[in-house]
Amino acid sequence: MPDELVSPALSQEQDDALPAMAGIHLPPRGVRIDHTIRARAGLGASHQAKVDAVLAVARSKIGTKYIWGHNEDRGQYGFDCSNFTEYVYHHALGYHFTTSSRGQYRRVGDPVSFSNRSPGDLVIFEKGRHVGIYVGNNRFINCGGGLGKVGYLSLGPGSSLVE
Repeated sequence: MPDELVSPALSQEQDDALPAMAGIHLPPRGVRIDHTIRARAGLGASHQAKVDAVLAVARSKIGTKYIWGHNEDRGQYGFDCSNFTEYVYHHALGYHFTTSSRGQYRRVGDPVSFSNRSPGDLVIFEKGRHVGIYVGNNRFINCGGGLGKVGYLSLGPGSSLVE
C-alpha cells in the first residue's frame, strides 16, 4: 500500500474554496506554472477538466519504456517514475515541479488520506521511492514499478499488472 497520496491541486475542495469573483486560480504548493506550454487544461479549468487532462496525457504514454533517471528528451524515448508524473502534469496542466520522486513526496501538493484518494492524485510509495498517478478503482498508472514501461498497477498487497 502507498504510504502517501498527494493532490497537486486537483482537489475539488481547493477549487471550490477560491472566491468565484477573483477569477484567479493559484498553483499548488511546490508547483510553478509554465506559460510557454499549451496545456490541455488551464488553471481556470473545472476540476473534472483537470482530472480528464491528467489521465488523458498519462494514458497517451502507455507502453513508453522505463529508463531510470531519464528526462533529457521529455519522454520521447522513456521515463523514470518521477519524470513520468512531472511530464503528465506539465503537458496536462502546465505544472512544472521537481522530477525527483523524493522531492515530489516532500514538496508537491498537499497530502490526502488513502480513503479520500481520487483520480489524478499522486500515489507515493516508501516516502518517495516510487510515484504514480491514481486513476480510480484501486489502480494507478506509473512508469516502472516492475513493469519496465508505462502501465497500470493495482493498489494493495501483492499489486500486479492490470490490463
